[in-house]
Amino acid sequence: MARLATGITIGFAALIVLIAGAAAGTVQAMSGSLAGEGIRCRTGCGPVVVSSAGWTRPVVGTVGSGFRTAARPGHDGVDLIAARGTVIRAASAGTVVRVRCNIAGHSWDAPFATVMPCDTDGYPGLGGCGWYAEVRHAGNIESRYCHMIRRPLVTVGQIVATGQPLGYVGTSGNSSGPHLHYEIHENYPATESNATDPIPFMAGKGVSL
Repeated sequence: MARLATGITIGFAALIVLIAGAAAGTVQAMSGSLAGEGIRCRTGCGPVVVSSAGWTRPVVGTVGSGFRTAARPGHDGVDLIAARGTVIRAASAGTVVRVRCNIAGHSWDAPFATVMPCDTDGYPGLGGCGWYAEVRHAGNIESRYCHMIRRPLVTVGQIVATGQPLGYVGTSGNSSGPHLHYEIHENYPATESNATDPIPFMAGKGVSL
């Protein structure tokens, strides 16, 4: 029997969460908008399917650049191409451990007192993840979500549910167009040495990217 959870306002339009039980194939329906952007959620706003392992797709998109390809040996994640404004979701439940603006070799961590340079679109060669967030999951797994259009919707220390919106797809930082750069790290904190290919990792959790 489905039940309606309470609407939550996080500095943007209220999110209405419909949770259908805790079994495999749980579906969560969420929607929202990015205040001040004139952008309503374009894709990824509908039902979210959660695997029996408690994981879901972080964004509705298509795979672009893969993990550490011959052309990009230092690429520690996978690029998921999606329209600007597509909802980015927590791939699994956990705790937000980082909210950061990162460009051109410089980083600013929350809390922020001024307008961040990541509030504008980036470009190839700029460097950095732009606006991004990291979530620490059970087993010391960490996920990273880069190139958001604006400051993430979540804060450090916040507990998030599987499928909870973290932000919206943008192209801040070192980016040639709207997409989510998604990383998985098999230890905490996230480092280059503990990054792993998200595609087989997610497949092992019952989720196809």
